[in-house]
Amino acid sequence: MTKLVMKFFKKHWFIIILTLIGAFFRLYRLEATIQFLGDQGRDVLVMRHLIIDYDIPFLGPITSVGGFYLGPLYYYLMTPFLWLFNFNPVGPAYANAFIGIITLPILYFVTKKMFSQSAAKLTTFLYAFAAIPIQETRFTWNPNPMPLATLGIVFGFYQALKTNKSKWLLLSSLSLAIALQLHYMIVFLGPFILWQIFIFFKNKKLKKWLLPWFGIIILFMVPLILFEIKNNFLNIKGLLYFFQHNEYQKFDLYQNFRNLKGRSEEVIGMILGFGRNTNLARTTVTRLVLLATVILLIKKRSKSLILVSVWLLSSIATLAFYRSNIYSHYLGFLFPAVFILIGQTLSYFKGKLAILNIIFLLWFASFNLSLIKQTLQMNGNLKSVEKTARFIKQDIDKYNYQNYNLTLLDGTRDYKAMSFRYFLELYNGKPLGVDKYPQTNILYVISPYKQENDVADNPIWEINSLQPTELIDVWEFDDSENIYKIKRKGSLN
Repeated sequence: MTKLVMKFFKKHWFIIILTLIGAFFRLYRLEATIQFLGDQGRDVLVMRHLIIDYDIPFLGPITSVGGFYLGPLYYYLMTPFLWLFNFNPVGPAYANAFIGIITLPILYFVTKKMFSQSAAKLTTFLYAFAAIPIQETRFTWNPNPMPLATLGIVFGFYQALKTNKSKWLLLSSLSLAIALQLHYMIVFLGPFILWQIFIFFKNKKLKKWLLPWFGIIILFMVPLILFEIKNNFLNIKGLLYFFQHNEYQKFDLYQNFRNLKGRSEEVIGMILGFGRNTNLARTTVTRLVLLATVILLIKKRSKSLILVSVWLLSSIATLAFYRSNIYSHYLGFLFPAVFILIGQTLSYFKGKLAILNIIFLLWFASFNLSLIKQTLQMNGNLKSVEKTARFIKQDIDKYNYQNYNLTLLDGTRDYKAMSFRYFLELYNGKPLGVDKYPQTNILYVISPYKQENDVADNPIWEINSLQPTELIDVWEFDDSENIYKIKRKGSLN
């Protein structure tokens, strides 16, 4: 057994070491750095009710843009980890970190199959030390597994055409079915997917598998489809409303063309860790990557290179039509494409040209290592949220409150205080529902900031719906959130 292990390590030592480095960057001080915000609180509440009450969700997380719902698959995948960790929210966070870790050897395997071992080594090395992919796998959130799902989509397409075997086509279908329930930005991969379907439609052997390909996607969407039927197609109406009221119906070719510069910098420069805002370095690295891609397509074109280039470039083109801000977690479906293309480009620099690789790696490291250091040293809020919820529960028990609720004032617009609500329920508290503020008698207002004005007069619905009110207690702390207790005037408790 020892000889087999040593033989395996000797053969795969490079990717094993990179995977261990990636694991360190994703697991070191994970619990201490976790940001447990409203979205995370909402998600683990759904998972807890699934375990405790057998309340099976037919809907997934609601999108921040448009207000429509994803499918519930992410909840199904993460719920076992919440149970394994005894309802501690770090469970799903560790699951997300593990997905980020296994993405490294899979990225190496895919790149090696599609290009070469040298390209795979460079690609995986860069990905292992890339700050953005590391940051996006150090907490629990539905977009975080997207890079792995997208690798499955693209590699499934590639292998299906290369081998003419249907199992690879079904892998792409399964991966796409998962991706569609992780984040709505996967729709910007649409032109690439339609292009691949068109190619398969012309392949006599694989054409017959397109029906099962669609069938798998529909099967995974059954819970969401059932919800739509039951609720008069609420999601579809919301989607149509979103497009009709956000100027998407106005086609401005010139403006979309101008957007290409900004979108390309976000997709390439931001993902590579060269800054979330426009700067010279981000602009420069983006243009260099795009120039190298064009040169490779002219001089070294191959099916693999065309596939990955279309994956990246078509997505940038469609993102130019997007009207809202783009954040790094939106772009998980393009993480692998960016690093594969750079790894493939650098693999051509050999001999005297190898100095270019060293220059790029040092440049890359100068931006990413400092970001990684900040990420590993930051302090999360999980313990603070837990402490605040425990304090509120003690006050509830002291006065035997039966009618109470929570709200949060912190700039995140999580007025329902979902993260605090989760821990309060975990400690057997029973706050009124998020739609029951008008029926609430006692309201705990939580805020990391001291409320200089009378918090009872805050205009948000969660507070205003209790009027007339009076502030009956205040607790302000240096090491956790401040708490303000409001009572509806004339109520019994």
